[in-house]
Amino acid sequence: MLPEARREEILAYIRNVKNATSEELSKRFKVTEETIRKDLKYLANRGFIIRTFGGAMIKAENNSSFDRGAVTNHEEDAIAQKASSFIDDSESIILDAGSANVQLAKYIRENSDVVVVTNSLRIINIISKMQGITVISTGGTLRTKSMSFQGQLAEYTIEKYNIHKAFISAKGVSLDEGVMDSNELEAEIKRKMIAAAKEVILLVDHTKFGKITHVTVCPIDKVTTIVTDDKTHPEILQAYKDRGIDIAIGKLENKKV
Repeated sequence: MLPEARREEILAYIRNVKNATSEELSKRFKVTEETIRKDLKYLANRGFIIRTFGGAMIKAENNSSFDRGAVTNHEEDAIAQKASSFIDDSESIILDAGSANVQLAKYIRENSDVVVVTNSLRIINIISKMQGITVISTGGTLRTKSMSFQGQLAEYTIEKYNIHKAFISAKGVSLDEGVMDSNELEAEIKRKMIAAAKEVILLVDHTKFGKITHVTVCPIDKVTTIVTDDKTHPEILQAYKDRGIDIAIGKLENKKV
């Protein structure tokens, strides 16, 4: 495992367990404690963790659910606005049901002759009120938690189309584990979307880097471009650039409501 990938996963692990010892991390990642200490120093110097005697703990953050929600909405909107700049007139695009894509739908220019294929009922409702954009529903079984269509009918519909660009969300992303989700049915829909598209644009905020969930959607090399917010550390982004992935940073300009 490359040092960048290992540090990414160490950070995700400490975020999950709140604190960890060097011995514990050494056994988990199968490297020496000296290597772990260097990794912890690297992460601490960049403000991600706090060193403790014999290990490290996650840096305290504002735990207000109101503040977290406000920040997340702002970041998703910034990511969505930036992602919309990749949509050209008369293109066919496919959007999964992630919340960033729901925001992205609001930024698609009216009368752009864009064709949007989606499994999201929320996105269908947004685009149905816009002029000069064609929206195609995948159909399928509605999952009410995400208001998204899943199942064989949805998958079959996606396979019929030749798509210019797929805009994909994720629960986590890692250099080693790739693009991840926490629901197998959602993951399979995303796999079909990726297979149907010439380009794959991943929409993830800074909290998703290094976060490991139990379902891999695709290897990271399937991704053409990552669109993220300006809180993602430059050295993390450089590791993805080194794998040939383009990076775009969203900074909110004119907010859509």
